[in-house]
Amino acid sequence: MDCLGGRLRGISQSFVGPLAEAALERMSFDRVFLGADAVTAEDGICEADHAQTRLKELMARRGRSVYVLADSSKLGLRPFHAWAQLPLPWTLVTDDGADPAQVLAFQDRGVTVQTVAAAAG
Repeated sequence: MDCLGGRLRGISQSFVGPLAEAALERMSFDRVFLGADAVTAEDGICEADHAQTRLKELMARRGRSVYVLADSSKLGLRPFHAWAQLPLPWTLVTDDGADPAQVLAFQDRGVTVQTVAAAAG
């Protein structure tokens, strides 16, 4: 198994920092799938840590197709102050419980929105 390297952020089990960033600058991806603590139409992806947002920005720039996977409870929230702006085009994949006004806000900014049926709990 290959790893990017860098500093392991224990809470998210992800590598961040200059070594991870340098590795990403030398890669390209057909599809990039990103999670998020929150996502807004105006500001993009919200994360708890600036290093995570930097890494996600780099991943999005290096990918041909970018997908943000966020359930409807994360749309429009602003729990932290670290943001990653994503270059268009990108696709938000969320569940069918998403507020139609939130979906429209993303679409108005040029984001493609795909909704899927929420998993039965």
